[in-house]
Amino acid sequence: MRVAKWMLFASLCSIAGIGVAAGISTPSQVQAHVELRRAEYAGRNLFHSPDLGSHGISCDNCHVDGGRFSHRLGNHRIPSLASIKNAFPMVSSNGQITTLESQINQCLVHRMNGRPLPASSRRMALLELYIRHLSHFHER
Repeated sequence: MRVAKWMLFASLCSIAGIGVAAGISTPSQVQAHVELRRAEYAGRNLFHSPDLGSHGISCDNCHVDGGRFSHRLGNHRIPSLASIKNAFPMVSSNGQITTLESQINQCLVHRMNGRPLPASSRRMALLELYIRHLSHFHER
């Protein structure tokens, strides 16, 4: 946990330095970027937390390494979440529309034996932000 806090501090310091170089110069812009990084960090913690289900597992049990890479888990291919933001919404073979929120809830309910999160909940927003952050990070 100490390393994670140090990484958060270092990333916030780099945001301030890079922000000035990139034209983020007002205190409100810097504060907004700091809040965004904090929310991404909170989403990452939620992704690694077993509190979303009742099996004692987290999203990271299937989506290893924070969801950054695809792999196989038994007979199932677990996709990388690093490029997932462009995959949703998607239309399934039976004509149903699947959103990122509904896919997250499907994992929570069917894999983690948890309850679905309301689309407007803070937890859903944090998970979605973390997943979109992975996509943004890997596009650079």
